[in-house]
Amino acid sequence: MLAYFARPTTVFAALVVGNAVQAALHGHCPPLGAVLPAPTRPSAHVSVQAAVADVTNTLRNLTVGLDATGISIAVKSIHEADPLLELHHTPALLNTNGTAAIDSQSVYRVGSISKIFAVLALLQQSHVRWDDLITDYVPELLELRGETDEINDITTVCWNEVTLGSLASHMSGIGTDLVNDLGTLPTDWTQIGLPQLDETQKTGCAGVLGLPPCDRAQFFRDFGKRHPVYAPFTNPVYSNVASVILGFAVEAITNATYDNYVKESIFEPLSMTNTTIFDAPKNDAWGFIPVNEMWWGSSFGYEDMAGGFYSNTVDLLSFGTGILKHSVLDAPKTRKWMKPESSTSSSGLLMGGPWEILRSKTVTKDKRLVEFYCKGGNLSTYNNILCLVPDYDLVITILSGGSQSSADLVDLALTKVVQGLLPAIEEAGKTEASSRFGGTYVDSSTNSTITLSVDDAPGFAVSNWVVRDVDIVQNYGRFSSPSSSPQDREVSVRLYPTNLSSGYQTAWRAFFDVGSPEQMAEKDMNSFWPDASCHTWGSMDRLTYGFRSVDEFIFSVSGRGSAQSVDLRAFRVHLQKAL
Repeated sequence: MLAYFARPTTVFAALVVGNAVQAALHGHCPPLGAVLPAPTRPSAHVSVQAAVADVTNTLRNLTVGLDATGISIAVKSIHEADPLLELHHTPALLNTNGTAAIDSQSVYRVGSISKIFAVLALLQQSHVRWDDLITDYVPELLELRGETDEINDITTVCWNEVTLGSLASHMSGIGTDLVNDLGTLPTDWTQIGLPQLDETQKTGCAGVLGLPPCDRAQFFRDFGKRHPVYAPFTNPVYSNVASVILGFAVEAITNATYDNYVKESIFEPLSMTNTTIFDAPKNDAWGFIPVNEMWWGSSFGYEDMAGGFYSNTVDLLSFGTGILKHSVLDAPKTRKWMKPESSTSSSGLLMGGPWEILRSKTVTKDKRLVEFYCKGGNLSTYNNILCLVPDYDLVITILSGGSQSSADLVDLALTKVVQGLLPAIEEAGKTEASSRFGGTYVDSSTNSTITLSVDDAPGFAVSNWVVRDVDIVQNYGRFSSPSSSPQDREVSVRLYPTNLSSGYQTAWRAFFDVGSPEQMAEKDMNSFWPDASCHTWGSMDRLTYGFRSVDEFIFSVSGRGSAQSVDLRAFRVHLQKAL
């Protein structure tokens, strides 16, 4: 039976342990996203070098017993040319048709990682909107005929409610698959209680086990016979067919074949020279082909758009880097793409388009929430994952294949990489940020000063904040509530980047944590929802004076990116960095 779909990865179970604790270390509640700029030279940092060595040894121990399974694992910062970490394991038992030694150029079948490309191809179209109905581009869907003449909301998809975005995020409610139908396979299913089928109740195609690939005509002949699972936008349901339909939309919009468009608009700009869609590499020796692997070279016809791609470590690292560097999609669209589309029944897993977004508070020392934008891909004995970590500008790719390969193996490898490497990357970011922005800023003419320093908590700690002889933190109560005493509750201030810049200026925002860690913990404990004390999103930019926010900081930086001064906008003071 076909299995090129990617089951939702289970790695989040290892990453989200401890989510019942407070929002971050010492009760701080940072905004979602990067709390400091990502390190631009992580490989030069001693802690990263040590972590890479430790993780590499851990992964080598993990692969010791894999005598019939190959695996390729790599991690790359988008700011550096070479991977931070790279490991390739060649099993002792090899298929003589494939490569004799696995390396970064070795090609694997990547399964449902393929789904990212259809979504990206649509996002590249300036006139296309996520809320557009799919029938605007694939009107043939309205002509689908059901298994019987019975037509109602239970038996028939309401295509006039299905949007591009719902298909991309598995929220369309349509069936999971078509070629994954047991009745098509040459097996007597009556022995386990299923009825005998006639030929009209079989697709007659699959692309494996001696069956021909399915073509577009067969899709439109048969998919109407599948009942919907939910009404659109009710719940996410993983769907291979959704990606196929998006591929049809790409063809209609671009007036090009799907493979030609993806090659010209994505593969070529990113130099993905060894990634293919409908065909295996021309030379089998380029690929890792597990012993007894039957599906290498097999085509699933139209469903190759959803799970038939071939690729390697080099190309997938280039792909992830291109996304995070906005090489194939502009920055605003990429930022929107790197956001959830729906929740799931797991608090540690959200759905994107088509991202499987893992969320964890346990992988960095500051204990804040970090999101991983991943896409798994499982096909026969191939199991893979691609993850982007926007907060730290990292790309992680794991490709594997063979009889000992499994989604659990990939999940375990990803967990070891993330848990072993992220704290060191975080430390590298703190070191770089401290050098560039940390220190004391002074304006002697107004007797104003402020000190920024890094510690174990998120962002910068703000201390010694004095403007015109007034201690701002001690008097915060007078800003937020003029009638209250400034000492009513403990106040601490953290500073975070906003991703807003212009020329040699960059904007940051301060957040005032009001209350002690113990008080915040008590609120969390007495509330029925987690992190009840964490409300940063609703508390920023609240205090303004003369149209300027009290929490707005504007740094002026040198050509090398180091801060030279800071403007406290509401206070209208300009402080120079002390040497």
